[in-house]
Amino acid sequence: MSAERRRAQIIDSARHVFAQKGFAATRTREIAAEAGINEAMLYRHFPSKEELFEASVLESIDAAMVRATENARGISRDLAGSATDIEDGIRKFFTDLLDLAVDLGPLIGATGFGPESPVRTKLIERLDALFEVATAITVSGIPDLMRDDIDVRLGMEKVFGALWFTAEMARWTERPFDRETVLDQMMVTIFEGIIQLPEEETAVPT
Repeated sequence: MSAERRRAQIIDSARHVFAQKGFAATRTREIAAEAGINEAMLYRHFPSKEELFEASVLESIDAAMVRATENARGISRDLAGSATDIEDGIRKFFTDLLDLAVDLGPLIGATGFGPESPVRTKLIERLDALFEVATAITVSGIPDLMRDDIDVRLGMEKVFGALWFTAEMARWTERPFDRETVLDQMMVTIFEGIIQLPEEETAVPT
């Protein structure tokens, strides 16, 4: 097996073990066993557990930030167009958030809710930076469409939280996860809301 494929195999195994046990409780020998190699082989590719976490989790969040930034121009063009263009642009952005929630949800949960550590701090810093980018793209892209009473940063966190929990529920209950259906429902929520209040009856003057 090539060094590149072996590295990818180790990263996949590390994600699986980190997601199950969290960073603090995971041992490198467990990751090596999951990958079907010995610890000496693992350490040839990753000198420490921290570096392995960087490669398996933090680099993925960094890549999502790069994608969000690179997509900003295209999304901004969409948001300046018709209603269909606007919907397509927002869907593209939510797709990136959903992919992050699906791919790294268990790892984010296991680490973010785990004990305080340098790795946990780095994870939170990466997520915070990701939502800063998301907020900046949204504010600059659709300023004329945003309601005045909306906190954009909080809204982004709520969207990601909903996507993350939906993906986790599918894992926990072993139900099928339909990516496009989840995106469809999120778009309906964003544009139309969930509850439609009854119209107030207008009193007829006597």
